[in-house]
Amino acid sequence: MISVDLHVHTCASVDCGMPVEVLAEACLKKGIDCVAITDHNEIEGAFALRDLGKVRVIVGEEIRTTHGELQGLFLTEHIQGGLSPQETIDLIKAQGGLVCMPHPFIRSPYPAWSNFGYVSDGAFVPSSRLTRANGLLTRDVLSRLDLMETVNSRTPLKWNWAACRKLANLCGLPQTAGSDSHTPGEIGNAYIEMDDFTDATSFLDSVKRARLVGKAASPAVHYSSTMARFRSSDE
Repeated sequence: MISVDLHVHTCASVDCGMPVEVLAEACLKKGIDCVAITDHNEIEGAFALRDLGKVRVIVGEEIRTTHGELQGLFLTEHIQGGLSPQETIDLIKAQGGLVCMPHPFIRSPYPAWSNFGYVSDGAFVPSSRLTRANGLLTRDVLSRLDLMETVNSRTPLKWNWAACRKLANLCGLPQTAGSDSHTPGEIGNAYIEMDDFTDATSFLDSVKRARLVGKAASPAVHYSSTMARFRSSDE
């Protein structure tokens, strides 16, 4: 079994000041075997950490679409932000990558007892309320996802995790966990324990049997992201 933190940022993200060398040491200290580097609209941080050779890396990107953020995992090339969700998904899949929905309710808390929608002929049909909470939660987008992040340590309300799990189950999607780290102390706050894998296909198979582990981060971690964003704007 290996421990994989599936949502980590480096200083390549505008709101993160963590160098890849510091990130690698944090992974070794926390016992994290592999990380998915999912910088905001950037991919160079993932390549830099991979080239460092100290920790195993899944090259990813957290991509801003016209309706919200999607994650691409197992990428080989950068995908530009600002495209439609469908265009973004097409570009991820063209690289043989996997499409993950990160933190579905991070900005709009959605209680698990609310109206999610229904399943018809094996397909999930979201309610209008669900789509209003997150513009990416449409039938067309949800039907093309490979994974859904249900444990995110930076999600402000931990009970949102229950809503994420309910949504993933309704969609029939494997679930992931990530610390959403922007600082070294956050590494490993959330991760999955899974059988080893060699590529995107074997990863997707293994993650279906993974065990999710996670705890909520202190709200104070958002201060570091705000300061990193200010420093970046001054450069």
